[in-house]
Amino acid sequence: MSSHATMNTDLLREMVCENCPATGWGKRTRCQVHDQHVGNIQACPEWDKYVREQQEKEKQAKGGRTDIREREQEPALSLMQRTEDDIRDYPYMQIEVMRIQRYLQESGQAMVASYGLEAALPKGQGRHGDSTYVEALRRERKWKRLQSLQHKIERIDRALEQIGDEQERLVLEALLDGDKNNLIAREIGVSRQRYYEIKRRAVMKLAEAMERQEGDLY
Repeated sequence: MSSHATMNTDLLREMVCENCPATGWGKRTRCQVHDQHVGNIQACPEWDKYVREQQEKEKQAKGGRTDIREREQEPALSLMQRTEDDIRDYPYMQIEVMRIQRYLQESGQAMVASYGLEAALPKGQGRHGDSTYVEALRRERKWKRLQSLQHKIERIDRALEQIGDEQERLVLEALLDGDKNNLIAREIGVSRQRYYEIKRRAVMKLAEAMERQEGDLY
C-alpha cells in the first residue's frame, strides 16, 4: 500500500501539486507527467516522497513522546490532516446524529433525557441473553455514540465562530455543507490557485481554534 493512502488526497494535491513544475507551480490544472487533470490522479511518487518527509519531521518533532499535552508540537500538516477529515465527515456526523436520535426516540429512549441512562437499563433479573437486557445495552451504546458525535459537531461549530475573515468563513461553511472545491471557487469568484490559498489558511485557523478548545480541557 502506498504511503499516501493514510493522507487526504485533496490535501496532497494542494501541498504537492500546487508546488510542482508539472503543473507550472499550480498555474495549470493538468499534470504534464501524468497527462491528466490533477483531480483524477490517485497516486504519485512525489506524493509518497512528501508523505515520507512529513512523517519523518513528525517523528523528530515528537521526539518519541505520545503525551496528549505535546500535541501543540505536531507539524502543521498533521493538524491540517485531522481538521480536513473532520470537515469532510461533518455532514455525515449530522446525518448519523439524526439517525441515532430517531432510533432512541422510537425505542423509548426519550425517558433517558428526564431520568438518566440508568432509568432505561433493566434492574436485577436481566440476563445477557435476555432481549430486554440486550436492547438496553444497544441503547446505551447508541447514546454514548450520540454524545461523542454531538461533542465533535459542537467543537467544530465553536471553532467556526472564531473565524473573523468573511471569505474564509464562507469557504469553511461551504465545505462543512459538503460542497466541492471547484463549486466553492466559482461561488466566491476566485481562481483555483487563489481558492486553495484561502482554503488552506481557513482550515489552519479552524484547526488552531479546535486545538485551543482541547487545550482548555487539560
